[in-house]
Amino acid sequence: MVDHKDQTHSSLLDFASLWEAEYSRDCHLVFSSGRSPEKYLDLRRQVPLLTPDTIICSVGTEIRYGPSMTPDNGWEEHLDEGWNREIIVEEAKKIATLHFQEDSEQRPHKVSFKVEKKDAEEIIRRFSKNCDEQLDAKLIYSGGIDLDVLPQRAGKGEALAYLMKKANSEGWAKERVLVCGDSGNDVELFTVKGVNGVIVGNAFDELVKWYSSQSSKDHIHFASNRCAGGIIEALKFFDMGPALPPRERPGGNSNGAASPRREIVDFYIFFDKWVKGDIPNTDEAFQRLTSVIAEDARMVYPWGEELNLLQSLAVVRGQHGAFQGKELRTWVDSIQEQELAPGVYLATWQSWEQPSGENRKGYYATAVFKDKKGAPNGVEWLRVHQTPQKQK
Repeated sequence: MVDHKDQTHSSLLDFASLWEAEYSRDCHLVFSSGRSPEKYLDLRRQVPLLTPDTIICSVGTEIRYGPSMTPDNGWEEHLDEGWNREIIVEEAKKIATLHFQEDSEQRPHKVSFKVEKKDAEEIIRRFSKNCDEQLDAKLIYSGGIDLDVLPQRAGKGEALAYLMKKANSEGWAKERVLVCGDSGNDVELFTVKGVNGVIVGNAFDELVKWYSSQSSKDHIHFASNRCAGGIIEALKFFDMGPALPPRERPGGNSNGAASPRREIVDFYIFFDKWVKGDIPNTDEAFQRLTSVIAEDARMVYPWGEELNLLQSLAVVRGQHGAFQGKELRTWVDSIQEQELAPGVYLATWQSWEQPSGENRKGYYATAVFKDKKGAPNGVEWLRVHQTPQKQK
């Protein structure tokens, strides 16, 4: 999902805005990563990732929920059966060309190594034979370097199937599931019954070879775009919903329905374009903001000052082009909305900004909206309160 060759992370930002504007209310976002929880959190500090509803970590051996990343203890107990980590470690020590990964990647139900591509086939053959004779384990090679040994019950596909079964039993099952992958440890995702899948354009050889060997693959789209761009491409290919990122659309909701979440996303996209000078510094252009602010709307700032929101926008007006030619990432996350009364809405979210070479800054925000006929997203702003997040 993350394109490490694109420091602007433009496709990731496009996916984030599309998800928050169009999918976050009714859909479940699950990240499935080979990383340990610690490595995943490190990545979150560096790139504009959304907060998923669920994350599958450590190649499908750990499942965690929500912003607090609460572990699913039932899943870990399920993996205990037939698993003997000590035997795996002892067998690994017998192979001189096997090199353990760092401590953070050694997990209760995962033993991980670095294996050069030229040595991989022979090491996997030898190690598989030893494991098959002593315990129920599986080996997964991915990225041309990573070898993971897991319980037979584990893996990204097994974890996804477990979540889908849990969703059915708890009554929050979704009608359609889209999985995406780029490496060998993603193969299992595409074998889960009932899913559609996308292999992104920058996929590793081991996943491409697996795809080529499949006789039945109508449920899989091989994308031309890399990383998050491939996911957006697949949303359109499978006709799963809107697939045009908000940054690329003319602005506003085409059907005129009230949508505070779309308005929030569009506001931050406008701000991003404004400070980068991508929008002309004209009254007509700036009216996109002023036209959706109620005359008596108020803004409560992090330092405790409360001002008229329209007057506060004068500061934004003066920031036109402040980041022209510079790198700046802005995105919103975790939008929640509820209708307090007919035509009146309360929304909460997190906003983030990260200039080039600087640590990201985050804010918790709350706003009240009301219906406004003819507004781009059918609402206008009444009150906004913003509080800085504690740096982690």
